[in-house]
Amino acid sequence: MSSCGTSTPTTPSKESLPVICVNRVTIEETALANELQYHAHKNFDVVVQQAGQTLVIRQLLVEQAKKLDLDVSGDNEEKGVQKLLETQVIYDDPKEDDCQRYFDNNRAKFTTMPLMEVDHILLAAAKDDIKGRDDAKTDANDIISRLQDDPSLFADLAKHHSACPSKETGGSLGQISNGQTVPEFERQLMLLPEGLASKPLESRYGLHVVNIARKIEGKPLEYSMVYDKVRGYLVHRASHLAIQAYIHNLVQKADISGIKVMFADENIHV
Repeated sequence: MSSCGTSTPTTPSKESLPVICVNRVTIEETALANELQYHAHKNFDVVVQQAGQTLVIRQLLVEQAKKLDLDVSGDNEEKGVQKLLETQVIYDDPKEDDCQRYFDNNRAKFTTMPLMEVDHILLAAAKDDIKGRDDAKTDANDIISRLQDDPSLFADLAKHHSACPSKETGGSLGQISNGQTVPEFERQLMLLPEGLASKPLESRYGLHVVNIARKIEGKPLEYSMVYDKVRGYLVHRASHLAIQAYIHNLVQKADISGIKVMFADENIHV
């Protein structure tokens, strides 16, 4: 990084990346270009904003770590930043009443996992293939429309369109419960009622047209059985909010040009 003065924010495009400065230090264009690969979105401007924001926040944290004489040189940067957050970010641990209240207000979250009989059609697309995913989503929605008109077509459509070996058995995945498929697919799957899902489900493998042939709902769990999970979640949430507030304070005090920092949860990339 090198010194710079005030610069005018530029409109990002595939041909031109913005010149981003943080407290008169320039984010190297090569660093920004390299960071782009970790942020997937069909809108390139959004990719640039997220990548730039990540580097801005990282620079602010490194600056603070240096002020506290923490070692952030070379391979020690990650450890130094984590040490900074551990020592400077303060939050209250949840009390017993907090845990009990959260459990009482969210009982539906604390059940055994449902047991489901699932059929699916996989429209394969790599996670970083934005166009391929858009095309797969379009195809998936077309298949769902056809199935809404005639559910009996599921096996034939699976045979002709699915990239999963289950196409040979009409798309059937058999009985599925906790831990039997990839987490991002499972989280969405377990929330579905019986019948054809009205929208495709997305996973690292692509887009899935899903039919829940049968669902046996999970059974409620007692508070004592989930206390550690509840407390762990509340600690994580308190920590996340405190880190976000700490970063927000750094941004408010900093001289940043070339990019706008946004503070929605999904935009805080540390």
